[in-house]
Amino acid sequence: MPNRISTSLAGLLVVTTLVATPASAANSVAGSKGQGAADGVNRAAPFTPPGKAVPMPVPQVDRSSLSRGPLALDLAAATESMGTITLSSDGSVSEQPASEGLRGILDTEIKGSKPSAHSGGLAGPGDTRSQVTDASSYPAVAVGWLWTEDQTGKWSTCTGTLIGPKTVLTAAHCVYDLATAGWAKDIKFIPGATDAQSAPHGSFDWASVNILKGFVSDYDGQNYGSVMPWDLAVVELQEDAGNTVGWMGFEVDDASEMKATILSYPGDKPEGTMWQSTCDVPAANFGDQVFWHTCGTYSGSSGSAMWIDDGKSNLYIRGLNVAEDDKVNYGVRLIDAYFQFIQDNYK
Repeated sequence: MPNRISTSLAGLLVVTTLVATPASAANSVAGSKGQGAADGVNRAAPFTPPGKAVPMPVPQVDRSSLSRGPLALDLAAATESMGTITLSSDGSVSEQPASEGLRGILDTEIKGSKPSAHSGGLAGPGDTRSQVTDASSYPAVAVGWLWTEDQTGKWSTCTGTLIGPKTVLTAAHCVYDLATAGWAKDIKFIPGATDAQSAPHGSFDWASVNILKGFVSDYDGQNYGSVMPWDLAVVELQEDAGNTVGWMGFEVDDASEMKATILSYPGDKPEGTMWQSTCDVPAANFGDQVFWHTCGTYSGSSGSAMWIDDGKSNLYIRGLNVAEDDKVNYGVRLIDAYFQFIQDNYK
């Protein structure tokens, strides 16, 4: 997703403003530096690509069709949309209703929401991305090149981030094709990759992937914006990669101004290279479930975590980079309901 700059987003969207809740032990999960990252272990495994891959195309957002997501629905419909659809590596698909904890969160958030007109401005520099040539230390080592194969045998690449021993956070559109209603049939995760020839900490296969039901059921058949607020995926790996390389912490986003950092595998750069960008996201640019940012991204950056440093050497993911329009990039916030979805599928 190219870095986009806009001077005004006034009138972009009518959104629901949530009451900000500071992160605490109840709504945050701490990261871990992992054994391998701490000891400097490097498996230096060669990476043999399973095929020719192209960076995942960037979903384009039509502002007129941008959904307000589950918090704009009545409680029954919102609860239905927040169920989980799980694809296992053996090809089986199952569904689970929203957990009791998630239903309680939705009830509170929907009752407490207040519609208001959103206006805000984004101002940022040009492309300020810098290449990461050594991803052997935390947190870069926990970010990985994510390969997905579709039902036709075509491979695409996104970005994923370890958030637990076996848990990778990415975008739903990286693992489920809305246009064809098709799941990925294979997924590989290469943490800390900095080139296309090596997997410095190994290549890991998937066990299952979980997405929100609303990403499938609420699609209007034409516009990605109709389901962008549900664009999250939790991938379970077969092995506990996180215990070797570490994982990032994540927290409930409070919609406060943040200085965000993003690491990704953009397709306009040499294949398999990691790039970093930072950007300031003002509080005015947070909607009910999405936010707008100017961090440098491109095709292949889909699913990249956007995190903050709390000033105490703790890094917490607050959102996920997913899409763009002709002016800005879009991220999905980790609101309470999404945080609970991730926890419900955490390994």
